[in-house]
Amino acid sequence: MKPSLDLTLYLVTDSGILASAKSNRTLAQTVEEAIHGGVTVVQLREKQAATSEFVRLAVAVKEVTKRMGVALLINDRIDVALAVDADGVHIGQDDMPLAEARRLLGDDKIIGVTVQTREEAEAAVAGGADYLGIGTCYATATKRDARVAQRGPQGIRSIWEHSLNAGHSTGGRRVRAVTIGGINAHNTVHVLTCTRSLPSNVPLDGIAVVSAIMASDSPRDAACLLRRQIEFGLHGSWVARQRELDSDVRGPEEVRSAVARVFERARTPPASTAVVPLVQHITNTVVINDCANACLALGGSPIMASDPSEQRDLAPAVSSVVVNIGTISSGQMSAIRESMREARLHNTPIVLDPVGVGATASRRDFVSELLRDYGAHVIKGNAGEIAALVGSAEMRMRGVDAVGVGFEDPARVVRDLSRRERCVVVMTGKVDYVSDGCSVYAVHNGHRLQGSITGSGCMVGTAVATFIHSVAHDDPLAGALVGVVAINLAAEAAASRDDVKGPGTFRAAFIDEMHNLTVDRFARGMRIERL
Repeated sequence: MKPSLDLTLYLVTDSGILASAKSNRTLAQTVEEAIHGGVTVVQLREKQAATSEFVRLAVAVKEVTKRMGVALLINDRIDVALAVDADGVHIGQDDMPLAEARRLLGDDKIIGVTVQTREEAEAAVAGGADYLGIGTCYATATKRDARVAQRGPQGIRSIWEHSLNAGHSTGGRRVRAVTIGGINAHNTVHVLTCTRSLPSNVPLDGIAVVSAIMASDSPRDAACLLRRQIEFGLHGSWVARQRELDSDVRGPEEVRSAVARVFERARTPPASTAVVPLVQHITNTVVINDCANACLALGGSPIMASDPSEQRDLAPAVSSVVVNIGTISSGQMSAIRESMREARLHNTPIVLDPVGVGATASRRDFVSELLRDYGAHVIKGNAGEIAALVGSAEMRMRGVDAVGVGFEDPARVVRDLSRRERCVVVMTGKVDYVSDGCSVYAVHNGHRLQGSITGSGCMVGTAVATFIHSVAHDDPLAGALVGVVAINLAAEAAASRDDVKGPGTFRAAFIDEMHNLTVDRFARGMRIERL
């Protein structure tokens, strides 16, 4: 009988890392600690070891894995696997063919195959591989082969979707897979979220790591943290709770009620200032003061910290993060990377405002990097910025302003971007559009004076971050809608005041009306439409 195989946290060993770290632990001791922390399968990969040394290590590690009920797989070396009666092997594209490996090992052994293209995945599925190791997600020092491309989560998703389709075409056999390459506790949730298949929302079975455990001072703690992140990525995030993206089960009235409840909870006076959301801003210098005041007026507590060295210390206390690249600099880029990295470790919602992303190649490249490496819970942009992200010529950027006649089908644009990035997308304009990939809502509130002051769009990002923190992992669509509606209702109220004579007086009244917005006025004034 073939051994059971749990791919949740897959450890690939590397004695070279232990040696370079001058660890006092043996390889077997490291593996045992890692299993105590939550590793569910071990692959012994020792590229530089002579056969006798490889067998010696395999015997020692097998004693641990057998005792602890975890499968042991041998990398490449079928002779070593047979010598120690391992549970199976993992082979690459340059190793023994899958059919020959199966002939030698028999049907009762596990065989995994490394795949890096859709064609390789299809061949492995057709050949009866027990699981796929899809790579390479991110660049890594343990894979120095120049032929190995960094695919990012979306590239891995493409191969995973093709593998699932190949499994269906070969009789419906359940395809199983992990991804590998540069994965650690900071990016695990993002990887598992963004690699889910479209539209069926099928996740990978787990992740495979090398350095994240082998280079750790405490393999047990490292594995435990990774397991926590894996569990959140597979079961705790809002994307994990979605059904197939083509089957939205909520009606518009249910969503309206959810939006109203989020605002009501936020407006209920807190018993302690500790529950006031602390909203971290790394934003552009033009709007710092406006966004800070908007956050305060809406019930949040802003912190404008843009030094890279502060991000790790701030991260545990932060409720949400706003990243706005309006006046981007090299120093701010470093702070943004560090802030998003730490936010991902703590599963803190990130609102990304890619201001002027279509204006320069530098901005496009930086935003592409952020979405690949960290992702976001919400992307907020005007039509020109959204067009740049989806590669549409229907709108374009002139500096930070959107130019063009508009999208023929704006609902489709925001829905498709939401699905691609696995996040909520907010597109601002005369009508605002919000999508979670399942449904799209149009917000018809707002006033033309919003377009006459600098930073009104940036304040939308602040508003979304202020309200979304409490529902980011349950209902971020509702949280984003609250932020958009609240800002627009405040604009309507400010514009109707007798003391507002133009943009200058509107700006001050705008902040006032954010503060004055009541639960009743919010519920009665909200004008959202499901498209």
